[in-house]
Amino acid sequence: MTEKSLTVELTKVDPKNREVGSKAANLGKLIQSNFNVPNGFVIKNNAYNIFLKNNNITEFIHKSLESIDYNNLESIEHISKSISNLIENSSFPSGIIDEVRLKYQPYSTFGVAVRSSATAEDLPTASFAGQYDTYLNLKDFNQVIHGIKKCYASLWSNRAIIYQYKNKIPYDKLKIAVIVQRMVPAKSAGVLFTINPITSNRKEILIESNFGLGESIVSGKSSPDQFLIERLKKKSMNILSKQIGNKNLAAQPADRGIEYVEISDELNEQPSLINKEIVKLAEVGLQIEKKFNKIPQDIEWAIDHNNDIYILQTRPVTAIKPESRPSGILWSRGYSDDYWNDNVTPLYFELLGDLITKVVNIELNSIMGYSEMDTQLLKLYKAHAYFNLDVIKRKIENEIPTFMRNEDVLNYFPEGSGPYGKTTMKALPFHLIKRIVAELRIMVYDPNGSMSKTAEEYESWNQEIFDQYCNEFDKKLQKFIESGELMDFIRLAEELDKTMIAHFRLIRYGIPVHNIGMNLLVQYLLNRFLSKEECSRFYPILVSGLKHKLTETNDRIHYLASLINKSPELKSLFIKQESKSIYKILSEETNLSIKNFHTEFERFLTDYGDRGFTREIFYPRWREPPMTNVFDILKSLVIDQWQELDSLKSKNLKKRDLVEKFVETKIRSKRFGSLIWKFFSIILKNSRKYIKFREDQRFNLDRWITRNRQLYLEIGRKFVEKGILTVHNMIFFLYKKEIKNLALNRYNKQEIENILSVVMKRYTEFKKYENKTPPKFLLGSREFDDILKYNKKSKLFQGIPASQGIIKAPIRVIHDIDLISTVRLGEILVVSRTDPGWTPVFSKIGGLITEMGGILSHGAVVSREYGIPAVTNVRNACEIFKTGQIIEIDGFNGTVRTQKNKE
Repeated sequence: MTEKSLTVELTKVDPKNREVGSKAANLGKLIQSNFNVPNGFVIKNNAYNIFLKNNNITEFIHKSLESIDYNNLESIEHISKSISNLIENSSFPSGIIDEVRLKYQPYSTFGVAVRSSATAEDLPTASFAGQYDTYLNLKDFNQVIHGIKKCYASLWSNRAIIYQYKNKIPYDKLKIAVIVQRMVPAKSAGVLFTINPITSNRKEILIESNFGLGESIVSGKSSPDQFLIERLKKKSMNILSKQIGNKNLAAQPADRGIEYVEISDELNEQPSLINKEIVKLAEVGLQIEKKFNKIPQDIEWAIDHNNDIYILQTRPVTAIKPESRPSGILWSRGYSDDYWNDNVTPLYFELLGDLITKVVNIELNSIMGYSEMDTQLLKLYKAHAYFNLDVIKRKIENEIPTFMRNEDVLNYFPEGSGPYGKTTMKALPFHLIKRIVAELRIMVYDPNGSMSKTAEEYESWNQEIFDQYCNEFDKKLQKFIESGELMDFIRLAEELDKTMIAHFRLIRYGIPVHNIGMNLLVQYLLNRFLSKEECSRFYPILVSGLKHKLTETNDRIHYLASLINKSPELKSLFIKQESKSIYKILSEETNLSIKNFHTEFERFLTDYGDRGFTREIFYPRWREPPMTNVFDILKSLVIDQWQELDSLKSKNLKKRDLVEKFVETKIRSKRFGSLIWKFFSIILKNSRKYIKFREDQRFNLDRWITRNRQLYLEIGRKFVEKGILTVHNMIFFLYKKEIKNLALNRYNKQEIENILSVVMKRYTEFKKYENKTPPKFLLGSREFDDILKYNKKSKLFQGIPASQGIIKAPIRVIHDIDLISTVRLGEILVVSRTDPGWTPVFSKIGGLITEMGGILSHGAVVSREYGIPAVTNVRNACEIFKTGQIIEIDGFNGTVRTQKNKE
């Protein structure tokens, strides 16, 4: 081979030769060390330079990059497309064509992979592996040449341009080589980390694997199997855990390129690696790490049908940071109190929990670069959802500055100055640089996560995709009810979950980042430029008067109540009849006013029937006959007068405008007041926008819950027909995997009996904690709560002020939604928790006390809309207070005072 050669066999690559790029150099080093690497050759980066020069592209790139506005993604995308199109439509010089053709000849009867190998692809301080393209299973020379040009073009993708700019890499110093490599006919493939990338534990090795080619994992189209291996002394290995992923799809060679094929249900349940392969891969991984100076490695591998292991690439794992955590996970119900405060069935815990964990926690943390985050986010304990406080802690130190950590946030943690104590959390350093980097990564990897886009993108998804999907789903479900097989329902459930992923990819920003962040910032600014007392008074007013799905729902219910009050026949019907009988009477009645009301009620169910009094899937939704809960609410509104909503809204808006003008005057009087007010106005606008966002997304969550409930009830009925269940709604006490295995007849008679025995235990626990709140914290088997600073004999109780105002009135303690019709005008409602389904009666109550939740809970939001005082987070309120007792609640400072009992 001459010095002027532009290609080199992988077997002859000099690892120190920068002309082949980092990926090829690493492969060359592996080959020289006798690791099994697929045969191939490299087109050196000099060929790239010649290609650019021959087509006059270099100057075009230079001028294009000079014109980029790096703060404008559209500008970057435009330049990226221009450069890429020019590269892909240009031609190689004949000399390069001839040399590549000669090198390709031995592989012409096989499929080949064409991979980029850029000189600066992996910097010592960062890893943007995967941003340059790979093309698999190319089967003729023209495809290979086109693949090489596309690799060249990938050097100028959006991400690559931003990467170069961020790392100050001169465009003329960045070069790219290309590897052409024989495809491995893989039976399984994946990635291996010689360090646990989640915990940074050097004693653990993590392997992700799927059947077929590894592209299914790299592309994110499959949830791979995951194997955790412990390094032991004397080079032995211990498999710590094996998690079989819901792989669904495998990448396989096609006639041209690759295709994704659906994995059979049976194969999907099987591990893609056997124990012997897991241990062997771990051993090979450690051998590779040793060759690279014991630097932890990120390795792509494949196993062929002869069980031979091939190494496709290796690169250093970067951004490793030491991990320090207390022994055992501290679980908290505190975060759940705001966002998931219902008792939970195993099925719903998995339906919602899996999406929160995978999309909101793992995927988002990966996007934001929070590699140290724990992937175990949730735990089901005593029929309630608990959150991993280590995850919440790291979110706080990465995303919430110290000065914004108010009691609402600190309430997630136990009292004191321990590792997770409130005092510790308040003083925890804020990682400003990490937060800035995370925001930049969101701009690159998930631009819809930006403050200016999330709400708008969500509305577009709702109108353009989810509305239509719900209609299509309803038709499919009805069709399957009439003539479907059991597996039709199972597959429809999986489809429903996949459709909802887009919802969670937006709410993961809209709620924990934008909603909480902006509202905390509003409160901080009010504290900073006014006073703590004025913040408590004015903040609730400033974020009231909003229109969203919750207020819209309540308005429609009040409209129905007004129709009832206008008709003596309807009013008599609602007062005299039990709620469970009303719908049947409405359906059969011939009286004109009753028939008209029935028509209006059906319209209401079409629009809002997916709501319920809880998000838990076990309980009926409003649309389900006999609609008892809806009629209970209407009866309550008919029995008593309620506030006239239009005048109330007008009054509240005027009050909000006055407060806003007062705040503006106070802020403008400060030094640089005009600038501060402009900033404050933007923050306030966004805080309102994302309160609305939260309530609107919850409406879609209700639509998803309703369809899951309908679907799984049908599966439950199928199980009753098969003699597996005796009651169809016991389906909610099975996990998804159990349901699927039962559907596929994978359990023998004894196993089915064992499962049904466990189902009854789960049901018993669920009912036990239906209206009983379990301990707030859990560490191992130890349960504990914050120390109560009051008891039943106390006169003063402290909670969180959630809606301004002071009222002294008798209370109504409600343990169950079925008693909502007993609430009387002007009473203070005391409940464990609230949900959108409870809130229509807020127009008639005098105040609200809840055991759970904070200033952004549903009850707090609606209380502000109706202008009633509210205090949240008064633990054991339902046990301490008694119906009829006279109390005073102060929504300014969050206190509750007892008065003399009503005789």
